[in-house]
Amino acid sequence: MKPTYPINFPALLVPASTELDRPLRIQKYPVRLGRSDSADIQLDDRWLSRNHCEIDVTDGTLIIRDLGSKHGTYVNESQINETTIESGDELRIGITRFVVEIPKE
Repeated sequence: MKPTYPINFPALLVPASTELDRPLRIQKYPVRLGRSDSADIQLDDRWLSRNHCEIDVTDGTLIIRDLGSKHGTYVNESQINETTIESGDELRIGITRFVVEIPKE
């Protein structure tokens, strides 16, 4: 059975590549990732679209959704449009990689 999460639970995106030097903490949803100044998490990666993807909680499930990016959003090396994510999953957007960490309650 997949875990369910409250709308305000914290999650970490831990860098799995050298582009970032610290984990990114998510404490509100939805959160938009991209190069744009309007992105909630702005990343300096020329392979990212301005608004690349979004992470949200829907019905207690953590999801990631591609926002029509040019180079795609990948979860565990599979290109996705929208899918659930869990602790331990690897995300790749542009050349930036993260591992999802969800603290145990």
